[in-house]
Amino acid sequence: MTKKRRNNGRNKSNRGHVKRVHCVFSGKLIPKDKAIRRYIVKNIIESSALGDIQDACALEYYTLPKLYFKNYYSIEAAIHKKIVRVRSKEGRKVRVFLPKKGIQNSF
Repeated sequence: MTKKRRNNGRNKSNRGHVKRVHCVFSGKLIPKDKAIRRYIVKNIIESSALGDIQDACALEYYTLPKLYFKNYYSIEAAIHKKIVRVRSKEGRKVRVFLPKKGIQNSF
């Protein structure tokens, strides 16, 4: 039988069993190594109210804390929400991660 992917769609290597995590979108239990992971950093306050709160703040250089989320998606949910795309046969072999548009590397 032919193989579609070199790693069978997982990052398990030589481990026998991997714990499962919940998909954020569908609630489905999926193996942690197979899940699509996205790390999200958000401000506690939305940008429209940010200026008003900084004006009313007693401290001059107070930075508001942020919310940190690590989201796990199943493959089908990630494709549905357009977090990842379906790639061609040659495209699946490319293992280079493209940087996001707003982020620049400082190497």
